[in-house]
Amino acid sequence: MTNLDHELLREILAESNEDIIQVIGSLANEKRLQLVHMLIIDQRDFGEMQEATDLSKTALVHHLNKLVEGGIVEKVDHGRYEISQDGLNLITSIVDRYSRSERRKRKAALERTEYIELLHSKKTDGAQDIVVEIVELPAMRVASVRVISKSPETDAWTILGKWAGERGLLDDLDAHPVFGFNNPDPSPGNPEYGYEFWIRVGPDVESDETVEVKEFEGGLYAMTTCNLMQDMQSDFFKEHGFLQSWKLLAEWVAHSSEYRMDKRVCLERAHDPNAPPSDLILDLLTPIRKRRRGTK
Repeated sequence: MTNLDHELLREILAESNEDIIQVIGSLANEKRLQLVHMLIIDQRDFGEMQEATDLSKTALVHHLNKLVEGGIVEKVDHGRYEISQDGLNLITSIVDRYSRSERRKRKAALERTEYIELLHSKKTDGAQDIVVEIVELPAMRVASVRVISKSPETDAWTILGKWAGERGLLDDLDAHPVFGFNNPDPSPGNPEYGYEFWIRVGPDVESDETVEVKEFEGGLYAMTTCNLMQDMQSDFFKEHGFLQSWKLLAEWVAHSSEYRMDKRVCLERAHDPNAPPSDLILDLLTPIRKRRRGTK
């Protein structure tokens, strides 16, 4: 950045500090960021946002007014809102810069280390012990490869891994996380099934002869982490043919008083998709939504 750029920054900060404080302040709240996350996908009406945020009418009006006053959100009709172009540009700039920041990389590395240590140091009382974290995946654009074969995980990753590696996407897995899921699931008596891999990509990437670009809407997920090889070597896997960690995660959601299962696809996120099988760590993500008050 040049001296002129610094001077311009200082000038704008000095002249517009109150307005900048209002804009930034409108985003400095967890519930308002949740509202922005919803509105990035599409317009929403008041009832939808109230159900998703579990806010009272008064509280929701307060947060929406803050976003409107900050120029982040616009009211387009009676009880219906959308993100403004200025708001979208600002959020895009903030998220882009943050996703590539050293702060985010250090934070993600520390959280991952602490989470794995917690998972493997936790004293278990048999097979029912599980560590679960509630995460919100952002809406994202993904490049997809799906293969149906006897070994679709390997076959699909061979294609997508080569495509992504040639574009440098695997150099920063925080900015370009890799997800996968069965598509379709294995069926009795059929040695072939499907597996689909996704990797997050930017707005400049389009579908080609190798990948199909899709829009993933994101959402709320219950997540646990497992060592793939350890899970596959267990007696449970040998008997049932799927990871016990998936079973325990589903049971955790089923017994939760706060969350219930949603219909979106379950995902597997590889910490390092190119790691050797013995070191392959997966985040297992089950889609959830908050239970309505008074429901079981």
